Amino acid sequence: MYGLNEKKFLSESVYDIADEPLLATLFTTGNGYMGVRGSFEEFASQRIQGAFVRGYIDEIVEVCEPFADNEYMKKYYLNEEGLKTFEKQDSCVNMPDFLQIRISVGGKTFYPWEGKILSWNRYLDTENAEYVRTVVWSDDEGNKTRFIFKRFASFANQNVYCQKVTIKPLNHSLPVCVRSGIDTAVKTGGQFITATDAYTVDGADLHYAFHAVNKYCFKAAYAIKHAFAGKVVGEYSDNGSVGVEIALDSAKEYTFEKITFIGTERDIESGKNVADWVKESANALSVSYTEQRSASVKAYKGYFSNMDVKIEGDVEADGYLRFASYHTAISAPMHDHVHGISAKGLTGERYNQFVWWDSEIHQLPYFILTAPKTAKNLLMYRYTMLKQSKKNAEKNGMDGAMYAFCSSVTGDERVWQYVRHPFMQVHINSDIPYGVINYYNHTGDKEFVKNYGLEMIHECLKYWRCRVVERNGRYEILQVTGTDEHHPYVDNDAYTNYCVAYIFRRFLALVEEFSYEISAEEKAAFADIAERLYRPVLENGMIPQFDGYFSLSRGLEEQGKGTLKQFQMKKSGLYHKSQIIKQPDVALLYTMVNVGVDKTHYAQNWDYYEQMCESSSSLTFPVHAIACAHNGRMLSFYKNFMDTLKIDVDDIHGVGWQGVHSGCLAGGYLAVVYGLFGVEVSENGLSINPNVMPFFDKVTAHILYQGTKLCLTMEKGVVTIKRVSGKAVNLLCGGNKVKITNEFEIKG
Repeated sequence: MYGLNEKKFLSESVYDIADEPLLATLFTTGNGYMGVRGSFEEFASQRIQGAFVRGYIDEIVEVCEPFADNEYMKKYYLNEEGLKTFEKQDSCVNMPDFLQIRISVGGKTFYPWEGKILSWNRYLDTENAEYVRTVVWSDDEGNKTRFIFKRFASFANQNVYCQKVTIKPLNHSLPVCVRSGIDTAVKTGGQFITATDAYTVDGADLHYAFHAVNKYCFKAAYAIKHAFAGKVVGEYSDNGSVGVEIALDSAKEYTFEKITFIGTERDIESGKNVADWVKESANALSVSYTEQRSASVKAYKGYFSNMDVKIEGDVEADGYLRFASYHTAISAPMHDHVHGISAKGLTGERYNQFVWWDSEIHQLPYFILTAPKTAKNLLMYRYTMLKQSKKNAEKNGMDGAMYAFCSSVTGDERVWQYVRHPFMQVHINSDIPYGVINYYNHTGDKEFVKNYGLEMIHECLKYWRCRVVERNGRYEILQVTGTDEHHPYVDNDAYTNYCVAYIFRRFLALVEEFSYEISAEEKAAFADIAERLYRPVLENGMIPQFDGYFSLSRGLEEQGKGTLKQFQMKKSGLYHKSQIIKQPDVALLYTMVNVGVDKTHYAQNWDYYEQMCESSSSLTFPVHAIACAHNGRMLSFYKNFMDTLKIDVDDIHGVGWQGVHSGCLAGGYLAVVYGLFGVEVSENGLSINPNVMPFFDKVTAHILYQGTKLCLTMEKGVVTIKRVSGKAVNLLCGGNKVKITNEFEIKG
């Protein structure tokens, strides 16, 4: 049984073994460098335990045997020739489990499924970024003991993970022993892909070095320090678990603390020994959980304050939005650009820690508005992949740069070769330039654009110059898949064409602004494409998702025995004959991207495409929430908003145990800022056109715009914009120019 507790933290009040896999995802602790699933210290089951470090990636054998049971799967989805040769794939590494703390009372080891649980409560404290579990346990002889487990990934030092256990005998004085160490027998994708290099014990300190074994073979190490009153009575090695056994001194209450320093060779300069670096770093640490927690909480609150939206008058909306924003905060690297942000964050193995288009369109805006330095890291990861992206383009007979749809360590294409549509999802090559432009529009970071951004955009546009086809007196983009993966092999996908045209136009303006050098011939060619690239729209204002879209059936013919459902489809449908879409494409042009689409017919396009969308992608819900708010449909907004926040809590798609849906969760904050407050940023500046939500008493959010922090509040039909810090800001409100020097009110 789980839900929000009185402090609006996600909590579980009754132990249910069936909920362990999902709650392991939901109770993940992390800091953007690492993510540690909410498994138990005393025993972590396979597929439940998980510790992941950003960019610590190797290779696994993926056993996948899909088969086509209808025409759509045969001709439009599966590439069965590719399936013949597919075997190995990059994957994040599920690292050796450093959480292990096993407690025995009177010689009997505590496990939730042994003895009797008298009370149980665990929760994720999103105010302090800490996970807490309290258990009162009785052994089979009636000896009662209370355990309080606490842990967190430090926001003050990204390599540090802290644990504390308090043990209180309630009706006995039996001896208490602790086994603390590392479970090295952890699998990734059902396979062992790490190997031990060295393991040493120095008193109660543990030093463990290992490496991944298959492809990149990155080295890593742990240094573990303990604080306790007692003595080490020996070492243990049991079925892959290694560590020290400690007899605690007799007491009315026992405290045991464990501080782990985690490092990989991707954290340090080439040539340095990672095990030595980890050991040296750990030696400088305080082994006080209280001190470590105090530093972490201070850093976390400073980081999270811009992200924390407060909703008064709706406990669930407030609590679950904070939960969603917490998970978004811990999904992205704050301090480096070794890796980007992935679809599952650092909460599970699924999707292999690949970086997708979600990064720039659904996740990057969250950080642009709340933590621009983190947003810059995400774009710098893309810049480090530029060299390989040029090779990708050359391999495909194109100029410029062709970014991988699924990006991993090197930037080469890592998408599963047995599916067809991702290889046509070339919109990634406009999504990334859009991310650069969006970042610049919000931050005004000229140094980034000058040193990195313009080069990235330029190389992508060289690719697009080759990719467009001149016909019918215009330029077209043929044989692509848009964001709606149900429809591959389409011509002139609306989302793709509108975004590409915008990138060409905006780049030419940036060329002038920054005096960026391109040839006169290339400049003229780019201007011609910007002007004549086809942007589909009918006379009635409807935007066809692609050529011939409206000639397809509005229904969905089903065929086969349902194997398609494992491929993110709700039905075994012949989608190539149907207008039914997986997720928004046209609606993105009005919500998540600002590329200058005429909004005169927004409502009728939204009304139509909402009905055609089967919402089999989690990315649907925040887009739909924003569109509902923009069009005054607040009850529908609320439903889509709550689905956005609770996509994993309610396990809407039935796969929550695999990891959170990071892009969807980021959309909770964006639904408030873009949807309710109507925030929009372009090269023309900031505009705010609120859409008042009658079901909330008060909403408070913060945004950053070009160095200025603004506080936005909505209460009783009145929206207030207050400058918190930074210079005065000019913005548009209802078409009127306003200068925010202190505070401004908009009355509904």
